[in-house]
Amino acid sequence: MPFDGLVTKSIINELNEFINSKIDKIYQPNSEEIILILRKEKKSKKLLISINPTAARFHLTDQSVENPIKPPSFCMVLRKYIQNGRILNLEQVSLDRILKITIEIKDELGYPKIYYLIAETMGKHSNIILINSENVIIDSLKHIDFTISSVRQVLPKLTYQLPPTKTKINPLDISKENFIEIILNDNNKKLNKALIDNFYGISNVFCELVCKDKKDVLLSDLTSDELEHIANRFFYYIAKIKSNSIECNIFTNNKGSKDFYIFDVMENDEKTYYTSPSEMIDAYYFNRSSEITMKQKYKDLYKLVESLYEKADKKVESYINKIEECKDFEVYKLYAELILANQYNININNDTVYLQNYYDENLSIIEIPYISGLSPVEMSQYYYKKYNKDKNTYEMLGNSLNQAKQEKEYLETVLINLENATDSETIEEIRNELILNGFIKKKIINKKTTSSPMHYISSDGYDIYIGKSNIQNDYLTTKFASQNDIWMHTKNIPGSHVIIKSKNGTVSDTALLEGALLAAYYSKAKNSTNVPVDYTERKNVKKPNGAKPGMVIYYTNKTIYVTPSSDKIEKLKRVK
Repeated sequence: MPFDGLVTKSIINELNEFINSKIDKIYQPNSEEIILILRKEKKSKKLLISINPTAARFHLTDQSVENPIKPPSFCMVLRKYIQNGRILNLEQVSLDRILKITIEIKDELGYPKIYYLIAETMGKHSNIILINSENVIIDSLKHIDFTISSVRQVLPKLTYQLPPTKTKINPLDISKENFIEIILNDNNKKLNKALIDNFYGISNVFCELVCKDKKDVLLSDLTSDELEHIANRFFYYIAKIKSNSIECNIFTNNKGSKDFYIFDVMENDEKTYYTSPSEMIDAYYFNRSSEITMKQKYKDLYKLVESLYEKADKKVESYINKIEECKDFEVYKLYAELILANQYNININNDTVYLQNYYDENLSIIEIPYISGLSPVEMSQYYYKKYNKDKNTYEMLGNSLNQAKQEKEYLETVLINLENATDSETIEEIRNELILNGFIKKKIINKKTTSSPMHYISSDGYDIYIGKSNIQNDYLTTKFASQNDIWMHTKNIPGSHVIIKSKNGTVSDTALLEGALLAAYYSKAKNSTNVPVDYTERKNVKKPNGAKPGMVIYYTNKTIYVTPSSDKIEKLKRVK
């Protein structure tokens, strides 16, 4: 997927027809993309700019996207400054992967003001930046401070600087003689390395196209004829770029892997031709958009749940420490009683008193810390208060600890469900589950998003169902399963509920073994050996009142030990 400077050039050539167009609307579907609706002569098009690290790009698109109800802050900034503005120019910076859009908009008094929207599509360093006519940053989609980069900060009110690059040359501006002279200065390098180091916009794919089997040859080992031939090929394609004579293809190899480029680089692969670079890139990324969206949803939600889990873990640890501090509360009651019983024999000016413990059959002497100056009655009251305080704290923290442990256990199952999620619907369902249980604050739940539990068939024909979320686990166990169906779960290990549908009240040993493999595979012990899996009839499984989704108790169970693996799971038949 070489979205290099040459592809960038071809797209900007295509976008030039939208010079003098109006920016009609601006949307920001997610944290990595913006969409500008361009309108010109009753014709409108959507310009997509993405800074996704694995899919940074910009192009015209026909795809529909869902926008958030509340626009993100960067979208609001763009709407404030450039919506309804007129595009004066679209240009590429030095054949690099940078698009600079010049926008004119009238202020409230009717005077024109100039702004620049800059799209830097450079992998993980990609960004979208709005600057004014004085080259000062108004805002950017990603804020880069000195903790992220000591070389270049991208923050509001700072002066905009181009991304730091090596000193390179625009190949559109040189002659063949200049080309040969430039690369011969690097005759200790391999040919493809010399091209990439010296010229803007050159990718490895373009180097393979130009150099063929010579790309890994040292320049010093090339003959003058070979160098001449390479220069001719180089300028043949540069001329095509200048004249916009490109071939937009998506290539599919014999393994089904896809790629795209504006020249015919994969001669033996199956090709699908497109009339424009935007159409080609839009088609390519449309096939990957659901995957990219799912990965982004997974990444954001997993990070959130992981943070909640860490907080719950710290809460458990904190409660345990506080309980440990309060667990000896009975000793303070003993101190209070002994001091009161011996009040006439105590020297109140001491820091420590030694009293006989009449609760001990041996009448041992114990050492009691004493606050000098207090009367025995005051000291006794002090210890009674400390006793009551620590006792109440101990009892209260005991309940809080149980709740925190349950919360931690629940969130751990959510993390496992997320790790096993393979589609956006499941991820959205898990998000809705967290909203319903108060872990995410959100007023609107997407009720349209529903998915079905996973469904496998054992090698001897038994239906096996696996929950993909805790809500599905509850559904399978409490509503879907019959009393004589088999319920399975990894023993004391977070994971999915597994239901094996019985036939005439029985389940085969083969189905039990394969169901146990699935229970272990879709659990935290996925990569472990000899994983214990408990199983029992569904009628022996109960859900306590007030328990969180997926939390149950069970009895009269048996245990199978299995070692899960993806190879074993792939051999099982899965119903789509």
